[in-house]
Amino acid sequence: MARAAAAFGFDSGSLRVLGGNSGSAWGAGEFVLRVGDPAVIDAERAASSAAAEVLPVPAILDRAEVGDLSAVLLETLPGAPMAEVARRRPEVARAAGQACGAVHALLAGVPAPVGLRPAPGPPTASGSAGRPPATPRPSARPIRVVHLDLHPLNILGSPDGEVTGVLDWANAAAGDPDLDRARTWAILTLDPAARARRDEPAWAALCDGWIESAGLDDLPAAHRAWACAFMLSDLGRRYPAGGLKHVADALDAC
Repeated sequence: MARAAAAFGFDSGSLRVLGGNSGSAWGAGEFVLRVGDPAVIDAERAASSAAAEVLPVPAILDRAEVGDLSAVLLETLPGAPMAEVARRRPEVARAAGQACGAVHALLAGVPAPVGLRPAPGPPTASGSAGRPPATPRPSARPIRVVHLDLHPLNILGSPDGEVTGVLDWANAAAGDPDLDRARTWAILTLDPAARARRDEPAWAALCDGWIESAGLDDLPAAHRAWACAFMLSDLGRRYPAGGLKHVADALDAC
């Protein structure tokens, strides 16, 4: 990060850590500095540029190569994470969730740009019963941009719960829009961090509005199984053995 900061003329001591588990995004004054594998940055740039036709996304202002990695300088968008909007103003939490749910429909109308990497298949890890996770059947729907990490920390909102930005396109790919809905369903209902907040009224209202607006309860079993397998692979190193048993159980139930 220090080398990336220097490439854009920033003092590394002025950087501030931003949210997220990857540690790949840092605040740099009024900008955001992001570092990653060049192929990931390429996909992020292609997908977010295409999505900018229908959604507010942070513009990439500059790019530099730093050793084996790429660094990009992003604009900062207005608003706060929807999780924070709901916490501060519980009366708009459900409407904020509905606005987040509408993002899925908007993104489902964005054709995938040529060369965007395909959405990943199910991880090789099996469910708790030892069977391989199901693969969603090919869809008749056109291949679209899928974000694959839409959750209340990656969507920004105004105090009234209107969407002001969609962040973190590092997982973006080309695929069936139902994969995006399935991924968000798993995050809102199965991620341990989300489950720990389910007794908070504002959080529950936010999630309920999102699930209702995006129709997340109406997903094919194969897509839910894919999302469960994705989560087991994604979170496997963050939780002790047994910490994701409920996810494996959900996979087996699909």
